[in-house]
Amino acid sequence: MKHKIVFFDMDGTLYQTENDVIQDSTIAAIQNLKEAATGRPLNQMKLILQRLDFDYYVLINGGYILDHDFNMISASPIKHDTLESLVKLAQDQEYGLMLHFGDATYIYNNFYPMYDFSKYCNVLDSLFYDPTQSFHKRHDAYNAVILTKNVQPLQDFMEDHEDLRSDLINVKTNGFCYDIFNVENDKAHGIEMILEREGLTWDDVIAFGDSTNDTKMLEKADIGVAMGSASDYVKSFANFSTTDIQNHGIYNALKKIMADED
Repeated sequence: MKHKIVFFDMDGTLYQTENDVIQDSTIAAIQNLKEAATGRPLNQMKLILQRLDFDYYVLINGGYILDHDFNMISASPIKHDTLESLVKLAQDQEYGLMLHFGDATYIYNNFYPMYDFSKYCNVLDSLFYDPTQSFHKRHDAYNAVILTKNVQPLQDFMEDHEDLRSDLINVKTNGFCYDIFNVENDKAHGIEMILEREGLTWDDVIAFGDSTNDTKMLEKADIGVAMGSASDYVKSFANFSTTDIQNHGIYNALKKIMADED
């Protein structure tokens, strides 16, 4: 087979966010390829890891990269002074705030709204509450999730912190929910680190994704596949799109790719 490695976005691609169901057909289809997961923090992948054994992990928007044995290849956490400013903003504005630390997730503000958000996204594993709001002083945080109805103070904060990026998370929640991380963190950059380690290039890559933070890897991969749930904008970066995984979309896409190579 021409392609050597496949990269999967987690939520909404490899499985449906609400239930973590992975199709047996998908598992069978990728057995002859190296496999890499992209997306979720490691602590939110327990059910997935019971069924799939990945070769690499490009996690938290490419800010936390691990090998098969969970040894760290690269890490790019939010700077501590920047994070302190973000925590203070959330306190002052009474924003919901949740921080991802790679292998644990801590809620700082507005416990129940953030808990409901995590429950909806089926990411309750290793979820803790830190009423002292001090865990980040001792550990590296790679990502912050902000929940708010008052967006303007956050937008002002982001304009003053050009080292950060904010992506709107499109979820069913009471207010606007933003994913905040280092502006230089990117899945595609993390993938390039793995390709270099493996002696591979983008020509060897198949990538599956469905959201805006997947667009670069879909565009650079030799074969980029957008899931049926992806927007038209995301699909414009892919070679083709397929149905959602409940209809065996990944299996059908890989079957087509393999047939074209024979």
